[in-house]
Amino acid sequence: MDSQFQAESDRNDTKAHKKALKSEFGGVFGIQFIAMVTMLLLYLLLVTLFFEGSSVFYTYGFMIIAYGFDISWYFIARGELRKIMVRTILIRMVTISSIFLFVKSEEDLWLYVFMNCFLLLLGQVYIWFFLIRELGGFSVQKASLKKHLRPILILAVIPVSTMVYISVNRVVLGAVQGEVEVGYYNQAYKLYTIGLLFVQALSAVLMPRLVHYYEVGDREQFRSMLTFFFRYICASVLPVCLGVVAVSDALIHVFLGIDFMPVVPVIIVLILSLFLAAMSDLFGTQIMVIRGQNKAYAYSGIIGSAMSFGFNLYIVTVLASEGTALSFLVGNLVIVSIQIYFIRDLLHVKQMILIMMPYVTYSFIMMACIFAVPYVYSGPAFYTLVVQCFVGIGSYISLLLMRNDEILYYIIRSFRKKPSKDKRMEET
Repeated sequence: MDSQFQAESDRNDTKAHKKALKSEFGGVFGIQFIAMVTMLLLYLLLVTLFFEGSSVFYTYGFMIIAYGFDISWYFIARGELRKIMVRTILIRMVTISSIFLFVKSEEDLWLYVFMNCFLLLLGQVYIWFFLIRELGGFSVQKASLKKHLRPILILAVIPVSTMVYISVNRVVLGAVQGEVEVGYYNQAYKLYTIGLLFVQALSAVLMPRLVHYYEVGDREQFRSMLTFFFRYICASVLPVCLGVVAVSDALIHVFLGIDFMPVVPVIIVLILSLFLAAMSDLFGTQIMVIRGQNKAYAYSGIIGSAMSFGFNLYIVTVLASEGTALSFLVGNLVIVSIQIYFIRDLLHVKQMILIMMPYVTYSFIMMACIFAVPYVYSGPAFYTLVVQCFVGIGSYISLLLMRNDEILYYIIRSFRKKPSKDKRMEET
């Protein structure tokens, strides 16, 4: 009887949990859908008025629809990253293959745009299949929409303000220094966004655990996890940043060509912003938002954007694209500084410096090893770049092994340990 009662109780809990998930998902997706419809109508109006109804621009409207149905955030929050990774890899591979097979000339521009949009939309259909199988559907309620609207708007402040000041800074750069400098900046920024994807993936892994510890009131474990994650960021992002700085000449030469060598100083400045972006993601999204410090989080983004814009106006006439990159760095530095002030009760500046210093030292030693490669090996640029990468990775891992670094051994254990399905579900 007791076992039957327990089984019935578990079934009721599961039904209640699924019902709550449907309601929460419906509230968030409802706002996303409304935003998508609004942006699509505005986009179609602008295309009709200013681009004479170009078929290519109309086709791009499917891109807005595809992003409007993107529900990666649901599976990220559930800790089910494998589905997102498989979807992304498959769609990227099919897209690249299709472009090489079917796009032959400039006349195929419409086909290039269509394939990008259609395959992205197909990827969303793939991920929706898992959602329907898991939830069976969802419900959109007015109360749930109201509940999620304000937090979503606040969370959007930093991405939107960042996008605005980056765009405005590009316009200022083009007006003052010309389109060539804008081209240099854009190429460097593309490389920066590749590193940013790594930071965002790390954030997706961390947030569910932090939310769990905060919600159950385990402040000690919450603080301990924050310290560990900050150490993890230092151990993983710092060597990436300084490693890219060390190989920047060879990297640009191999992938962009000798004509784009002026991009090198721009990418060096931008890639240093990557570590600040990782810190901002941890301090802002992982700490301030979880603790309900939404206004402070929004203020940090607004003030940082304003400072970046003002600094760019002052320096762009002197340093051109390098100045715009430097203003981006300044904006991120201001954002992080404000966020550090608001989380000082959890992480002290002195504590952060003590955690950072070993990894800064290891990364500089790694840089020295990378810089030494051309003096020992003088082959083609591509092979030199490959050797530099292997030397950099090998030297950094060797230093971590010599110091018995806990982050390295944590990563090794993560690869060795394969928890059972029940254990993974419990952690999720």
